[in-house]
Amino acid sequence: MKPPVLLIYNLRGERAARTRLVAMRFRARVREVERREYARPLAELVETGPEGDWEGEAFDEEMLVMANFPAPLVQAFLQGLRRAGVRPGGLKAVLTPTNAQWDSRALYEELCKEREAVSRGAASVHAREKREKA
Repeated sequence: MKPPVLLIYNLRGERAARTRLVAMRFRARVREVERREYARPLAELVETGPEGDWEGEAFDEEMLVMANFPAPLVQAFLQGLRRAGVRPGGLKAVLTPTNAQWDSRALYEELCKEREAVSRGAASVHAREKREKA
């Protein structure tokens, strides 16, 4: 099994330091994604170092992407963040076969749509798709 990798976007200061510390406790490698890399597929970001020349619209909101995190590790990591005093906020995602080829901006936009649907009380797009397939 591949080691866990945490992609972080726009985390600064104490919040970033605490997030990194929790990730280290779970032996997850932390990779800060730079704006110039936003056009690269997420799966590529997990495997390689910084490079790229994105010139499109960026985003300033915090975002975490957990790659190679089995479900129990996702829950333990999120609980670890709470215990470390990292307040809830920002967008969070798990790398999946579906989103692995998306770029950072596409994932950000999808997570914003999901958040908006949930805040309206509507089922998320993914929940509706699962029901329709069943």
